[in-house]
Order: sequence, then C-alpha cells, then structure tokens
Amino acid sequence: MFASMSGAAPIAAGRSRLRVFSFFAVALMVLCGLTVAFMGPDVGSRPEEESLKGSIAAATIDSFTVNGGTSATVYIGEEVTFVASASSTTSSELTFSFFYDAILDLAQTPNPNSPYSIHATDSPGTVTTTYTYDRLGNLTSFGVSYYMVKLSVNDGTNTVNMTRTVYVIQNSAPNFDLNLDDRYALDPDESIDLSIMVSDPDGDAVSVTWDFGDGAVVVNETGPALTGVFVNQTHAWSPDIGPGMGPELWYRMVVTLEDPYANVMSQIVNVTIRLPYNGLPVIFLKASTTTLLPGTEMTFFANATDPEGEALTWTFVFNNSIEDVDVLTSHTDVTLPGTKVWNNLTYTFENPGAYTVRLWVSDALIPYQIPTHNVTKSVTMTLIGNSAPSMTDIISMSVESPWIDTGIGYTRVTFMMDAYDSDGDPMTLTWDMADGGEPLGNTSSGGLLVYTFRQVRTFTETGEYNISVTATDGIAGHEVMRYRLVTVTSNNLPPTASNLNFTYELGNFAVPGETIQFTFVLSDPEMDALEVVWDFGDNTSRQYFNVTDYVGGRVTCIANHSYSQAGRYNVTIWYTDNQLGLLNHTKTYNAVVSVSVSYVRVPDNWNWWDYTALALLAAIPILAFLNLVRIRGLRRRLEEQGMTLEEMKLIQSDVIDEPDDFLDREVD
Repeated sequence: MFASMSGAAPIAAGRSRLRVFSFFAVALMVLCGLTVAFMGPDVGSRPEEESLKGSIAAATIDSFTVNGGTSATVYIGEEVTFVASASSTTSSELTFSFFYDAILDLAQTPNPNSPYSIHATDSPGTVTTTYTYDRLGNLTSFGVSYYMVKLSVNDGTNTVNMTRTVYVIQNSAPNFDLNLDDRYALDPDESIDLSIMVSDPDGDAVSVTWDFGDGAVVVNETGPALTGVFVNQTHAWSPDIGPGMGPELWYRMVVTLEDPYANVMSQIVNVTIRLPYNGLPVIFLKASTTTLLPGTEMTFFANATDPEGEALTWTFVFNNSIEDVDVLTSHTDVTLPGTKVWNNLTYTFENPGAYTVRLWVSDALIPYQIPTHNVTKSVTMTLIGNSAPSMTDIISMSVESPWIDTGIGYTRVTFMMDAYDSDGDPMTLTWDMADGGEPLGNTSSGGLLVYTFRQVRTFTETGEYNISVTATDGIAGHEVMRYRLVTVTSNNLPPTASNLNFTYELGNFAVPGETIQFTFVLSDPEMDALEVVWDFGDNTSRQYFNVTDYVGGRVTCIANHSYSQAGRYNVTIWYTDNQLGLLNHTKTYNAVVSVSVSYVRVPDNWNWWDYTALALLAAIPILAFLNLVRIRGLRRRLEEQGMTLEEMKLIQSDVIDEPDDFLDREVD
C-alpha cells in the first residue's frame, strides 16, 4: 500500500508541474499574439516585404496591394486604391480594418488617431477601398515623405496583420513659359490674337481659362504639358458706347492656369479701348435777381448747346454755404446738332442767408455723368431776412410789490416793456392782464428806435396774476412773448373763529342717525365774504359754505350732519376770506364728536313707585268721567240762567288778556 501511494505522489506532482507549465505557455502565446496584432509583422523590416509574422493559420491575408503594387507614390490630393484578399479555415466571415496612418515615427509608435475604415466580407473575401492624403507624410526616407498603412484581418477568433508604404509628394504648379503683354490699347471691335506657352513640371494636363473682363470666358485644355505647349485665342472688345462715355474704357483680362491638383497660376492684362471723341455741351446760367427776401419766387434762366445734339441731363444743386439743401434733376431729349436747348427753373427760398446755385449739364444720361462730360456753371445770391422784434427779458412794474390799502380798496400798477425792431417795421404789442377782460394794445410808428410801451392795471382783489405781452412786426412767425407773475397783497386782516356750538339729545353723546346741528360763529375785521369747508371725519363728502351776513361784526355758519356708526370723530373746519395780506388768511378749527348706542334698562322687580304709577294710570279715566259729569251739571245750570258754556269761556278770556296787554305796554 505504501509503495503504490508513494508512486502516485510523484505522478500528481508531475501533473501539477505540467499544468503550471501549460498555463505559462498559453499566456506567453497570447501575449506574443497581441504584440504581433498591434505592431504588425513588418516592424523593423522593409515596407516592400509581404511578411505574415505572428499570423495564425486559421486566418490568412492572401494579398494586399496599393495602386496595384506593394507600395505607391502619389501626389497630395491624389486618390490611392487599396485592394486586399484574405481567407479563414475556421470562419465564414472576415473583418478588414485599414489604418491609413498607422505609425507616427521611425520608432514605430502606433498612431491612436489614425484615419481608418472597416469592411466585413465572407471568407474568402476581397475588399477594395480608397483614401486621399491632403498633406505630406509624417515619416521620411531619403527626403521623401511616406505613410505606413496597416491592414488587420479578423475571423472572429484570430487576427493577422500586414503593412504597406504610401509615398506622398508635392505636385508643382504649372508655369507661363511665354507671357502676354501687360497692357493692350485697341479700338472698339478691333480683333487681337493672343498666344501663350505653358508647361507643368509634373507633366500634368493644364486647364487655361481666359476671362476677357467683358463677360466672355473661354477654357482650353493642353493635355500632358511636361514640355512647353502653345495656347492661342482671338478676341475683340465691343462696348456699348453711350453719349458722353470716354475718351477710354478699361477692361481687366485674367488668364489662369490650373492642374488637376488645384495648383493655380494667373496673369492679369489691362486692355484699353479707345473711344471716338464726343464734344462737350456749352451752357448758360443766369438768375433773375441776386438779392431777395425769403419766400420770394425767383427764376433761373439756363440753356445748353451740344455739338452732337445728344440728350442732356440737368442737375441744379442748392447750397446754403454749409450743405446742399436741395438737388433737382431733369432731362431734355435729343435735338439736331448744335441746337440751343432752354431749361429754365423757378424756385422759392424760405430762409435768409447766402446761397450758391450750381448747374451741371451732361450729354450722358445717368450713370455716365463723368466729369469730362459734366460741365457746370454757378450763380450766388443773398436772401435778406426780416428779423422778429426784440424785447427786454422782464416786464417792468411801477410798484414791485403791489398791495391794496383796504381804506381805498385798490392799487394801481403801470407795466412797461421796451421793444425794438432791427428792420424798422412798425410793432404791435398786445397785453393780457389775466383778469378775463379784453386784451390791451400798443403800436409804434416804425423806425430804428427803442420804444417803451406802457399799460396801467388797477387791482381790487388780492391774488396771483400772470401778466403777458406779445410783440410782432406783422410777419407770421415773428411773435415774441414775455410773461411776469405778479402777486398782489393787502393790509387785510384774517378772519377769526369765535366759537363752535353743538349739543346732543341725550347729553354727552349722539346716537347713530341723530342729526347734530353745528353752529360756527366767525368774525372778520373787514367783514369779507368767508368761505367755510366742513370735514366731519367719517369719509362723507365735505360741505362748502359762503357766508356774508354779518350781524354786529359776526357771521354764523350752520351745518347739520348725522353719523351712521358709533365712534369718536374729528371734525375739521377750514375758513378763509381769500385775501392775501397780513398774517395767514386760511385757518383751521377742530372739534371732537362722540357717537354711541344708548340702552334702556327694564327693572326686574316692582317697587312702590311702579305700583303708584299704575294707580295713577288707572285714575285717569275715573277723573275724566267725573269731569264730564261736572261739565254737564254746569252746562245745565247756565242754560237755566240763559247763557251757554261757550259764552262764559269767551267772557273769561277777555278778562284774563287785558292785564297781559298792560304788562306788554309797560315793558316796551
């Protein structure tokens, strides 16, 4: 038993070592496979080699060509074609991944930002793809730049790689081997033969574009132009010649060379077309006057003679020495050669000043009014303006602070204004005395004099008065106005309040709905009419009174008011005699009104007063009955004596009234 167990231990140990060895072997193979998949089989080898280093037999790259070969040389911007074939012994599907810039430098650093394309095919499969490089390569060999292109083929389990090299070079622009002249001078419709020689250092075909500057464009193709190739063109410029155009027209001809790689070369040629001579118009301009007043219409007499009798454009420009204030343009038709054409204009100037009126006449219609055929003449004039009257800034007063003496009841003030008209025009002054009456007026006879105008105003009421005066020379818009605010006071004394009386029905307070009569007694030394305003403090409308009935130097204002709710109310009374004078003439009087709800208390138990009152109430009908019996007995006794009860009462009333009349006479 021990022998068999001792033999099993070495076997188990050997199996354990085998498992460890197998694990490290598989890990090493996977690591090598990943390294080969990322770096490619050609690291350190020449680009032309078709190596399958590190490939797995399950997937195989059968071929990988660039433009049909193992490498290619192309220009920037030239399309490159890649064709790859692969197969797999274990899968029916393949994935082709092309990395067009796989390596960054000679140290074989992978480019994580390489442009790429991915294609899926069956197995076996072939993929064709293209790519265009827009710059030189990031790797260089013997002065030539190149790119490393990596192909990875995956069959779902394994990946194989292969690289190719693409050399990218710069394409050169075509050349002018024989240029055109810089400038040509021709007559209209004159034909000219143009010839150039072009070449391309790369042997590319050259496209020659002729832009003659008059709207005509022609293109020639040379074919491969490694050596010089002649290109010829014939052209004539035929401008549409209008009146006044010239003496020359200019065109800018551009000849452009371009190869298939967008390399461009150009030449610019200036072409001058000589136009036939055209005579200038001769013009005449005169103004009907050179000095006038604003608002006056004037006439400009203008004519022109054109040697060819062409249509004319007339432009009048009005300038006020600062800027152009108006521009008027008109046209006249074609005439016989040398015909004098009149084109008079009437115009009204509104504002005074110095003006220049310039006339431009051209024998070419807009937009060909070029200076050589746009002749001009001008006239100047002065508009003499009429000025508005001028006045002093303040209306003068004979009394600066007028006040009314209550002894005489008025004050008299003289208002004065100095006015002048620089044109000597007669002036009219209109005074508004702010009293609602008709305006007052002054006039002057004219001339260059300073006039002092006066108006007298009698004030019988105090207050503020806005006095105004307006001066004019009779021309619209020449009104000049001045204002002055005048305050008229007096030696009037303000009113005073003597007392305010009001009572309540219940004694100390009013009840809601109770009408309270307020009696307000005032006095005024001059017994002026007084204005009284009542505010009862309960947000109801104010009451206004004008009181004038003085008795013994006093006047009474009575107001009635009722309050709808209980509370304490502040009554405010304003009163004034509306005068401006000594002290304050508007005063205030205040009072407080109490409004409350009254309660009637009913006693719970009867006392002897209650019983006494009840007994008296019951005795009333008994006493009335006894009185009726007494009266009937008295009437019966009087009738027996021949007298009625009414006659006896009449006799009694006469006897009673006589002592009263006597007393009245004694009192009087």
